[in-house]
Amino acid sequence: YLEKQIPQVIKMYKEDGYNTNQAYMAVGDGKSIFLSDPPCLRGIDTRVRDGRLNFIAYFRSWDLWAGFPSNLAAIQLLKEYMADEIGVGDGEIIALSKGLHLYQYSWELARVVTRMD
Repeated sequence: YLEKQIPQVIKMYKEDGYNTNQAYMAVGDGKSIFLSDPPCLRGIDTRVRDGRLNFIAYFRSWDLWAGFPSNLAAIQLLKEYMADEIGVGDGEIIALSKGLHLYQYSWELARVVTRMD
């Protein structure tokens, strides 16, 4: 979903400057509602402030153990790439989810790794 939007957002910032509220990348489409497992990431809003590219990512649902680390790493890599292409610094990620969760199969491993008794 994002691959076609990324170059457009880069182009918007490079050609039109940093004062835009339109550089939002949506994930999914109108048909996503009919999927049994629609994308968890629903969108990334971007903003250049103080010479840095910042992302606000919204997840409708987010697996804390399996998804959270890899999703944040991928979003960070995307932000670094886009910032470099735009010619600005790397900024912050603000990530939010209405459904952050830990699946039952992950609890024991989470306890061991985090040393929760």
